[in-house]
Amino acid sequence: MNDAHLDGYDVVRPVVIDSSKRMLLLIPYGPDEENCWTLPTVSMRSGETCRRAATRHLRKAAHLPALRISPLIGWLSRGDAPQGVQYVLVVRSAAESWPLSVRFALAPEACWWTTAELRSADALVEPAELLDFMDGYWEGWLPDGEISLE
Repeated sequence: MNDAHLDGYDVVRPVVIDSSKRMLLLIPYGPDEENCWTLPTVSMRSGETCRRAATRHLRKAAHLPALRISPLIGWLSRGDAPQGVQYVLVVRSAAESWPLSVRFALAPEACWWTTAELRSADALVEPAELLDFMDGYWEGWLPDGEISLE
């Protein structure tokens, strides 16, 4: 589920995860939507933090239950808006697990993946830095706070 208005300079890309299975929820993208996966893209309002924008979108637009946002935030330039930044942040359920409906709430075509499955399927992932970012998150070698993914 993507916001229709991405005309602002900054966006947030929430990574919805299932921690116990080390899986992330991705949506198909591209002209043929075959073996190409991405994250939702959410416009940030003026003065809004990336955490607040992700919460607003996932709680209100996608109707997801209570969530927790990791202190780790990755950022990289936006290819479609050179002055803008895209923030990548990790979101997990505040409960032990997401309800089964979470996949459909994000997007009807959304799919759970591990980074290993994406690599072995030679899937295209956007942003391309996502797999290394998530592997670093799972292994605990990325610091809390903001880091550049470029």
